[in-house]
Amino acid sequence: MVVDNHVHVGWYTDGYHAPQEVWHSLLAAGVDNIVVSSTSTCAELYKVVVREMRSLIKLGGDRIHPILWLTPKMMKCRYALPYMLHSKVAWHGVKLHWEAHPEWARNKKLLNKALDVARQLKLPMLLHTGEKVNCEAQRFERIIADSPDITFVLAHGRPIEQTISILNRFNNVYVDTAFMTESSLWQLVNHNLANKILFGSDTPINELFFHLISTSEYIAKQIEMVRHICGSKANEILGRTVFARVTQETAESLERT
Repeated sequence: MVVDNHVHVGWYTDGYHAPQEVWHSLLAAGVDNIVVSSTSTCAELYKVVVREMRSLIKLGGDRIHPILWLTPKMMKCRYALPYMLHSKVAWHGVKLHWEAHPEWARNKKLLNKALDVARQLKLPMLLHTGEKVNCEAQRFERIIADSPDITFVLAHGRPIEQTISILNRFNNVYVDTAFMTESSLWQLVNHNLANKILFGSDTPINELFFHLISTSEYIAKQIEMVRHICGSKANEILGRTVFARVTQETAESLERT
């Protein structure tokens, strides 16, 4: 089984990526399960996001693991979060993207509310990491230390040295391989961190950067990279996920708080 822990659907700078298009590209590459968030969230198109997730679930059933991408505006809006929680989409994780939404870094009260969503729903949290100062892996160190009850996934693992340090220090942290270089993956394996690695492709964002190959070919190459570098650990990594289903009971409990 291959699980892609970092997939997108929806509106992006290059246009619209429809659920059926994304799902069939992943299937053609040999992926069985996907952990997916919607880039339509960045446009605050909540109803579109819900329709996209429902469409994916119709296509893939329990092989679809929807991620609730939180934005500062969603948290401030009286109806937005309740709408997402009562959408009949069973969310399997929560996501924050500090580069796309810098307010998370400066609004501690709002950030704590977002962490409480993950905490009360008992879901993992996916954190975008990058080379910009406001989203480097080390920026999340205090949050991780203060939240041992939440499982975190450092998307992309950037910078890799900071990511390795955090993975070594905290048991509740994983990293995904989305847009990760061979060198970074080698470093993770050489630091005996194969048990903390989740496979991810960042599909279909690859289409912005790799125009000469199809999305299916791109994903297949990423899977092959994991097999080449990780050897006997590859199947374990490719089949691993930490994202689980939230029950309607916990969703309603959060709504009452």
